[in-house]
Amino acid sequence: METIGDIGEFGLIERIARVTPSASCVVEGIGDDCAVVRAANGLLLVSCDLFLEGIHFSLETARPRDIGWKAAASALSDIAAMGGRPLCCVVSLACPADCEVAVLESVYAGLVEAAACCEAAVVGGDTARTAERILLDVTAIGEPAAGRYLTRKGAQPGDLLAVTGRLGLAAAGLCALEHAHDAPELTRAHHRPTPRIKEGQWLAARPDVHAMIDISDGLVQDAGHLAEAGEVGVDIDPALLRPAPALARYCDEHSRDPVSFMLSGGEDYELAFAISMQSAGEILEAFRAEFHTGIATVGAFTGAWPGVRVGGKPPSQSGFDHFR
Repeated sequence: METIGDIGEFGLIERIARVTPSASCVVEGIGDDCAVVRAANGLLLVSCDLFLEGIHFSLETARPRDIGWKAAASALSDIAAMGGRPLCCVVSLACPADCEVAVLESVYAGLVEAAACCEAAVVGGDTARTAERILLDVTAIGEPAAGRYLTRKGAQPGDLLAVTGRLGLAAAGLCALEHAHDAPELTRAHHRPTPRIKEGQWLAARPDVHAMIDISDGLVQDAGHLAEAGEVGVDIDPALLRPAPALARYCDEHSRDPVSFMLSGGEDYELAFAISMQSAGEILEAFRAEFHTGIATVGAFTGAWPGVRVGGKPPSQSGFDHFR
């Protein structure tokens, strides 16, 4: 009998999409960073993220306030991936009856802090009891910032693959926590990612940016989602992946490969997007003038073959899948 472990997280999403009917208010349904639904006064972007103790966080390695921050940031990053403006978050909490009130108050302080940094508010939710672990479910609601939103669909042969920020820091931070290594810059990147809200809005306003996604499961996997949605291939050039100094130092000290973190490490919540080759230089230069966030091209899309490759070859590792 087939199990979820056989088909994986994204196979499960595909099966759910097959049996989930649409409705007249749905503009974009299952399969993108956010659903897009039609409301009386325009369009709404809607996304949710689960955050489960023992899978996504541990109270032994993270402060409660940081747990709340990251739970909100991961949901709000989906709004950024569409180029949207966050409006509010609804948070559902399940926890054991013996969970300390001070811990939960601190978690919610982090949730509120992250939402406020994105000009959003926490406006409600639900609570329930679990037998053992804390569970947070954050639903983020937003709207297109300038009348245009980006989806994962739209990459064209000849487009370049570009990313914001520096990759691999969050995954290296998790590695440092698991091995009790002293790497404060990396562990902060793991605990306190920054949703690229303004950057996403700016990119979505450029017609020559054709598709976008946030990097939650690793560059290889998420670039692969852009390729699959656009029915094209994408080749990531590892020579274009420049590790941040903190990542390079950590990997040098602990005999690890920074490119591996950058390719398959998740939870950076940077943006990956397809951009016209003809306009890329001008748009990236204007982006650098507007933001302190870094930006770089790291590959190209092709119509010659489907899927994702690294340096022209099938990747040896992909990214995070909950069921594999």
